[in-house]
Amino acid sequence: MTAPPAPPRPPDPGGRAVGLMLLSCVFFALMALSVAEAHRADPALDTVVASLFRSGVNLLVLVLMVRGDLRGLWGDGRPSLWLRGLAGAVSLLSYFAALAHLGIGEAAFLNQTSAFWVAALAPLVLGEPTRRLVWLAVLGSLGGLLLLVEPRGGDLVGRLAGVGSGLAAATAYLSVRRASASNPPATIVAWFTGTATLVCLAWILVARLPLPTSPWAIAALVGSGLFATWGQLLMTRAYQLGPAAPVAAAGAAGPLVTTLLGAVFLDQLPDARAAAGMAVLLVTAVLLPFLGGRRR
Repeated sequence: MTAPPAPPRPPDPGGRAVGLMLLSCVFFALMALSVAEAHRADPALDTVVASLFRSGVNLLVLVLMVRGDLRGLWGDGRPSLWLRGLAGAVSLLSYFAALAHLGIGEAAFLNQTSAFWVAALAPLVLGEPTRRLVWLAVLGSLGGLLLLVEPRGGDLVGRLAGVGSGLAAATAYLSVRRASASNPPATIVAWFTGTATLVCLAWILVARLPLPTSPWAIAALVGSGLFATWGQLLMTRAYQLGPAAPVAAAGAAGPLVTTLLGAVFLDQLPDARAAAGMAVLLVTAVLLPFLGGRRR
């Protein structure tokens, strides 16, 4: 006699999904902290080498998850997968360059501007109209961005790299919309990590960049890859379980968590103007998913 079928699981109203997204933010913040620790342990560490560890460890975990059967990660090979991989690699390299030049909180907030670039580019790339309130939030975010990027005696190159990482990430996210129609999340992530790993390897070989020798730096870099993997898995699961708007709004807490970790463990405190810019970006990032909802 067979057992009765299990009752259907009640739909998640968003509470568990939001919790998973917040936990994902913690792991991504730990990734940034690990990269900063690696640079402190090895001041000569190149950002491309750091990016290789992050993407390579992530790719290795994915291969282990499919038990070495790479066919499960290849997908359909459509152009959107290539674009996602290349744009993701550029975003990773730019973000890690910003982490090496700036405080990890400032770099994280600049990378988070990807949400506003998506809103601005979606009408052109996807043909999706953007509501007027979303444009208002985008303009507000630009004000926060100007406060954060405005030179204050710091590293303008690092800030430009942070903005570039957000723009490249937005390009990657827009390509995900096209690729996800016929490819599972693991495949899309594999193309990102695989492309980034190949790009970093080629760069290191051509430029003959030295690998880290400090055991603590190596451990921190491996940790960055593991933290990033868990962050991606939790983020994917959150979007699977809950409504997109509150999950995306919870994701906006990521840069705030990163800033707090930077203040506690690295003594990286933003000045008044940077803090104001971060506050504006945080508020608009939280509101943006709700402002972009469909009219009823």
